[in-house]
Amino acid sequence: MKCKKCNSRAIANLKQYKIALCEKCYPKFYESLVKRSIKKYGILRKDERILTAVSGGKDSVALAKVLKNLGYEIEMLYIDLGIREYSKRCKNVVEELSETIDVDLNVLKLSDFGFTIDDVEMRKVCSACGTAKRYLMNKFARENKFDIIATGHTSEDLTSFAIKNIVGGNFGWIEKLKPRIESFDEKIIPKARPLFERKEKENMLYVLTLKLPFSTESCPNAPINDWKEIVYEIERRKIGFNQNFVRGLINAKKLAKLDVKYCKICGEVTTSDMCAFCKLVKRYSKN
Repeated sequence: MKCKKCNSRAIANLKQYKIALCEKCYPKFYESLVKRSIKKYGILRKDERILTAVSGGKDSVALAKVLKNLGYEIEMLYIDLGIREYSKRCKNVVEELSETIDVDLNVLKLSDFGFTIDDVEMRKVCSACGTAKRYLMNKFARENKFDIIATGHTSEDLTSFAIKNIVGGNFGWIEKLKPRIESFDEKIIPKARPLFERKEKENMLYVLTLKLPFSTESCPNAPINDWKEIVYEIERRKIGFNQNFVRGLINAKKLAKLDVKYCKICGEVTTSDMCAFCKLVKRYSKN
C-alpha cells in the first residue's frame, strides 16, 4: 500500500477519507483536518490566548501539539488530582511533552485545597473529579488572563456522553457539547473543543507518527464505559457515524438562561448558595 501523497510506504489506510498516507504525510493531513474544523465552526481565533488542558493521554497531547503547529498562542495546564502514583506518572509525561514541543506548563495540585481524589469515596469519585477539574481550569484561566480553555474531547467522547443523556432524558446537556461554548457570565471562561470531529485513532496515529510522549494508562478509578463501547460498535458498522453525530449537535436549540448565583464561600459561579467544588472542600479537606 502506497502513500497517495508521496508514493512511500503507507502506514494507514483511512477509508473514511479514501486515502492512504505514510508516516511523514499523515501529520500534515491531520493538521489540515483540525484547521478546517476550527475555521468552519469558529472554534478558535488567532488573537486568543489559549489555556490547553492536558492529562498526558493521547488526545490532550495531540491537542497541544496541533495547536502549537497551527500557530496558536497556548500554554498547558496539568491538574494533579492526587490519584495514587497514577497522577505522578501522568505529570512526568506532561513535563516531558512541555519540553518536547516547547510550550509553557502550569501545574495545579488539588492537595493545595486540602484534599485529593483519593480521599473521595469510590461511588462519588468521578463526579468529584469532574467538578474539581472544571472549577480549577476556569478559575486559573480567568485569574491568569486566558481568553479560552481548550480540551481534547473527541467525537467518541461527545457522542457517548450525548447518547447517555438522551437515553436518560437529560436534554439540557446537549448544547454544552458544541465545539465552542461562549461565556454566560463574566467569571466563566469560554470553552473550546478543537478535536470534536477527530477520532481517538486519528489522535493516536498523530502522536505516534510524531513520536510524542504520552501515557497509555487508564485512570485506576475509571468505570467501564459501556456507552463508549456502544459508540465504538456503531462506528465499526457505519464508518463516520461519530463525526456526523457531533456535527448534528451544533444545531441543538439553545438552553434557557441559567439563574446565575455566586458561591458564598469562594465567589465562583453556581446555581446554588455554595458551589459544588466548595462542597467537596468542606467535606473532604483535612485543613
